[in-house]
Amino acid sequence: QGDGVKADDAEAVRWYRLAADQGNTHAQVQLATLYETGRGVQANLAEMGKWYRRAGEQGDAEGQFNLGIMYAIGKGVATNTEKTVKWFRLAANQGHVGAQWRLGAMYDLGRGVEIDYVEAAKFYRKAAEQGNADAQTSLGVMYANGSGVPADSVEAVKWLRRAAKQGSAAAQGVLGA
Repeated sequence: QGDGVKADDAEAVRWYRLAADQGNTHAQVQLATLYETGRGVQANLAEMGKWYRRAGEQGDAEGQFNLGIMYAIGKGVATNTEKTVKWFRLAANQGHVGAQWRLGAMYDLGRGVEIDYVEAAKFYRKAAEQGNADAQTSLGVMYANGSGVPADSVEAVKWLRRAAKQGSAAAQGVLGA
């Protein structure tokens, strides 16, 4: 960011690498992001994956989440739903809101796991309570349909309104239907 000095991505890479090589997970995630975007270094998906993996294997939720994304979309690795679920679950269990929402969706849709609406609702709720509009919408729809939770129109509207207030077109559409 250049706080107090001129921003220099190449210099940031140098410092992040020093810290990352010493096991600093924040630096490892930042370095992976720079390799992903090509800021300060040549974009390199293998290096990106290496640094996300090092952070994830040390228990860093952001590293774990990003590994899940890599396996979900095949970015730098072959797609692998089992590994996607593994890394999302590790991150979700640490409270990573994006991983919670995505893991909920995987249970909801049966991607890499058996369809389990109760598990889907559990992970959607965790993300929804942290303000994730997508999860709030999904949880609202689950209450409206009685999927994984008892049907409850009051709860459905509560969650859908929270998402709609954040600009979720999907929630606004459900409420307006």
